Amino acid sequence: MRKTYSTALFMLTTALALPTALPAAEEDANPLRFYENANGSYLQLALGLDLAFFSQGNAWYGNDKGVLGGQTVGSWSESVIRSGLEGRYVLPNTQSLYGRIDLVLANTFGIDADGTNDGMGDVNWLGIDNAYAGWRSGTLFGSLGEDFLDISFGRQIYTTGTGFLFCSEGSAGFRRAAYYLGGRNSADYAAIARMKSGAWSGDLFYFEDNDVIPVDTRAGGGTLEYAFADKATLGGSFASIESDRPDRDGMRVFDLRGSVKPFALMNGPMVLRPFTFDGEFVREERDHGLDAGVGWYAAISYQWSEIPWKPKLTYRYASFNEHYDTLFYSATDWGSWFQGEITGEYDLFNTNLDSHMIRLKIQPVEPLTLNLFYYRFSLYNPAYFGVQDSHYADEWNLIADWTVNSHLSLSLVGALAIPASGATARLGGDENWTATMVMATVRY
Repeated sequence: MRKTYSTALFMLTTALALPTALPAAEEDANPLRFYENANGSYLQLALGLDLAFFSQGNAWYGNDKGVLGGQTVGSWSESVIRSGLEGRYVLPNTQSLYGRIDLVLANTFGIDADGTNDGMGDVNWLGIDNAYAGWRSGTLFGSLGEDFLDISFGRQIYTTGTGFLFCSEGSAGFRRAAYYLGGRNSADYAAIARMKSGAWSGDLFYFEDNDVIPVDTRAGGGTLEYAFADKATLGGSFASIESDRPDRDGMRVFDLRGSVKPFALMNGPMVLRPFTFDGEFVREERDHGLDAGVGWYAAISYQWSEIPWKPKLTYRYASFNEHYDTLFYSATDWGSWFQGEITGEYDLFNTNLDSHMIRLKIQPVEPLTLNLFYYRFSLYNPAYFGVQDSHYADEWNLIADWTVNSHLSLSLVGALAIPASGATARLGGDENWTATMVMATVRY
């Protein structure tokens, strides 16, 4: 079975890589665009394909049968095929209308490492993900800037910042298949009014989630952000939440985040200007005497852009108390905000967790990017999980991304998680957990 999937993936990616020999002008043109006007109007088909093969050893630290009720974890594969239609129509007064609708076919072949399709076998799901329409203001508001106001509604994703809080209002796995790749990401319904004028940007939003396990969560609020050129940003969000889940119903969420290059902002020494500091703080207040959830992170990074391979080194500390609700976070980059390709994907989900992360990112050649991660995971409150030791696990990730052309990218992931006494006491295993993944992504 593993050989069959690996061969199929190799044949697919090799075939898709063939267009790299085309001239750049032809490569960048979208062959699925069948109508285009000089004023910016267009209509095109949308096509996406994600295909991934996974293999794991000593899953759940060697106790996969105990954790998953007798199920063993070995290898499996997932695919997400997305097809649809998108377009924009620019009116004579510079205002524009736009929209998108797409149909998703998601598949899981084998049992995923979280056992979401245990008892179901191979699963597939066919349904609509995105289905939204919108309007942009063009030059209607004059001095406030072009497209100062952007209003959209329908099935879409509401995203803020780095995806720490809001980035995916749908979910996958179980009967929807594709637990890792996630084919159903949009809210069941979302209305968003975005505004941008100069350095200021903000939005008002309302959405209804579309969790695979229905909890009928609804959120409304706003976001405001200011950018100091490319040297600093400061922003925040507020949301009020209603839900069938008692611990979410009546929740009020306060989020503050920022990023700054202090030495560049103050015209400091050139050698210090690449230093970047990032951080975010979220407080979730609850009614009925329930404890508040608190989650935050702080990071420092430095990039040597003038030397070969452009290495970038990042250290990040993140902390989430045992009452923190991850809400609708998702991935915007490797390590954000699924921390670790083993621990963050299958085991601990940014609650009752403290983590140290060190990341080295290099680019040996332009199409190839390599990332090396080290994580040290500890439990914020060990007693909450019924264990005594806070040290949970250490994890290493090595990730290679190859941008074949403007439509195709390939990723290869290797991961090793080493259990500490916290993981062993909680899960019952003491073996090193290994994971590999190869993934191909196609976008038109």
